[in-house]
Amino acid sequence: MPTRTTVDFSNSPTLTVVTVVFNGRDEIAKTIDSVLAQDYPSLEYIVIDGQSTDGTIDIIRQYEDRLDTFVCERDKGVYDAMNKAIALAGGEFIIFMNCGDIFASTDAASSAMNFVQSGVEQIVLGCWLRRISNESLLHCRPVLEKGLFNHQAIIYSRSLHAWHGSYVNVKGLTTADYLFFATLFDSSKVICRLIDTTLAIIDVNGLSAGPQTLSQKYTIDYLCGRVSKARLLLVLAAHPLYLRAKALLRWTH
Repeated sequence: MPTRTTVDFSNSPTLTVVTVVFNGRDEIAKTIDSVLAQDYPSLEYIVIDGQSTDGTIDIIRQYEDRLDTFVCERDKGVYDAMNKAIALAGGEFIIFMNCGDIFASTDAASSAMNFVQSGVEQIVLGCWLRRISNESLLHCRPVLEKGLFNHQAIIYSRSLHAWHGSYVNVKGLTTADYLFFATLFDSSKVICRLIDTTLAIIDVNGLSAGPQTLSQKYTIDYLCGRVSKARLLLVLAAHPLYLRAKALLRWTH
């Protein structure tokens, strides 16, 4: 199993990497290996497990002496677990690499950290690869005007949470991370920088997959003034719940 580099970069800001997991036995090792293989030395690693029941905890225990913080307890969902990690984090900057996702290369974190400015509140948005299949990866670039970005490819100032709040944890909400960033992009207090560094390889079948996420995303974009009401209604009209309700009303009449 890989270990982290021990080069002394005393002036480098600390980057906190967070992994949250629940019953991810088949994926957790590759995610942890990916983080521990990073060559950025000023790195803090936090793993939050929601009290898995499938053997995930046993796998994490094998790495425990190389983790800065490991918490295993019940939570109220993925965003609750992420908020726990934020409260525990000590790094000036933070990135989430949740179970099933991995860094794109061993120097991904260090390459991205070359673009940050210590002492300035900022969001650094990198590129990512979407794993379509075992043999196929799709390269994606952030486009803020289209709301195109990926949480695992974002390094940002942890201090943003101090005044902008934590991730909203509401049952059924699968876009709390999108909401957090989308409402910050127009803030005069925050610097947003898009970089060509490919930060992550992500699993497209995770929490944020599905029509419910798309409809939530468009609703957020509408509230932020990025899409028209007509576009929003078009997306909502294709939502499975709307189609079911429409079919039910037709059947009752």
